[in-house]
Amino acid sequence: MPTPFFADLVREIAHEGGTGPLTPAGAVPGHRRFAGTVPPDTGFHYAIAGVARPEQWEVGLGRIGADGRLLRDTVSASSAAGARVDFAPGLKTIALTVGADWFGASDAAAATLAAGLATVEEAVAARQPLSTLHGGATAGAADDLVKVRRGEGWVNLPLSALAYRDTAGTLQAGAPLAAVSGTAALPALTFAGDPDTGLFRPAADAVGFAAGGGERARLTATGFGIGVAAPYCRSETVGAANAATVAIGSDAGAASLGLELWGTVNALPAAQVRGFVGTGNSGIGTAGDLLIAPRTNASCSIRFLTGSTGPVERWRINAAGVLHPATDNAHDIGGASVRVKILYAATGTINTSDAREKSWRGGANAAELRAAARIGRALGFYRWNDAIAAKGAAARYHFGAEAQAVWTIMAEEGLVDAIDGDGRPGATPYAFLCWDAWDAADGRSAGDRFGLRIDQLALFLIAAQEQRLAALEAAA
Repeated sequence: MPTPFFADLVREIAHEGGTGPLTPAGAVPGHRRFAGTVPPDTGFHYAIAGVARPEQWEVGLGRIGADGRLLRDTVSASSAAGARVDFAPGLKTIALTVGADWFGASDAAAATLAAGLATVEEAVAARQPLSTLHGGATAGAADDLVKVRRGEGWVNLPLSALAYRDTAGTLQAGAPLAAVSGTAALPALTFAGDPDTGLFRPAADAVGFAAGGGERARLTATGFGIGVAAPYCRSETVGAANAATVAIGSDAGAASLGLELWGTVNALPAAQVRGFVGTGNSGIGTAGDLLIAPRTNASCSIRFLTGSTGPVERWRINAAGVLHPATDNAHDIGGASVRVKILYAATGTINTSDAREKSWRGGANAAELRAAARIGRALGFYRWNDAIAAKGAAARYHFGAEAQAVWTIMAEEGLVDAIDGDGRPGATPYAFLCWDAWDAADGRSAGDRFGLRIDQLALFLIAAQEQRLAALEAAA
């Protein structure tokens, strides 16, 4: 008879009545629940005892169905003369137990087995008595022979036909292992003490890698996949929700950390509606170029996202190849401490100058015109200090103004607050006067820098020149 499932201290209460399945409703104090202890659809001895109606009881063989209820398959004994009891609704207990009939059958089977073993022992003793002259061994050799019973006779079987442990402590198998398929929860090839970690066969031509009872990766005839059951290429990784798909890092003190991409952009499968990252080939780019291509769609773009509390789109390259910010008038290129060196362009920049977006004040007043005239006289040639350090006498001359000098002239004309003793400017209503400060970050020291919006300053100086020309023409 098949051995039923056994477990200690499994007992729950139930309230339903009738002759059908009963729903466990919680463990009795000091006991365990069926769920998580008894595998579904696995037979075991049960005992049902009425609490509200103690005269009603039943024992038998049953199992826990897929819906978690007790299925009463076979009644061994009951208060209904061995028939299934029609329990009254009310409190009762359901327990996993051992049936008396099973004990009796086990004793009978044991007696039969003992008799059979006695017969076998007599036969073995008659044919091959145990020798006390043979030495013992803890390991096998490939040419060892083992005597086995075949039919009515005996044959010598090479030990290499079996799995055996050699002198190095390695288990040797002389033929391929044909294991069952297994599952992620119970892999076919596993480890002692860790039965839910190992290899299993989820489908034809596929090997699953399980850890902790769950599938973590799969190797198929197409490729290797992490987080995906059917990888579309040689290697595919799909991240879980709210988790990075691929993370590359290094331990503290590592000499270097790099990501190297191999492959070229060729014709991709029609079903592969995905982006591509790889290196160039003779058709696109040159060897060593890094190519980032969105999926093949007329409206696809490449988007750049950053953010400390959540990625936010900042910049975009659209399908026409135009680089633009994701939000109008929201992002800068460079900064006071991280400047762009040279900007090459075929034409000048276009600055917004729509009258509908301006609150117009009008022309320059007398103080502003005096300041502009003085600034014009302060213009001159200069060379950058870093250029002199790098090029020496070959450093070239630029023409322009010194921002601090412009600020001082404007302050002397009463138009802005003066620069204080620490070199910090006061307030100014004029946008062509700029000053930025930054904290230490990313290897850069804290600092500050004056600047000018040259286009606005130039127009300011033109206004003063126009006023001067008009005065000369009027005096002529």
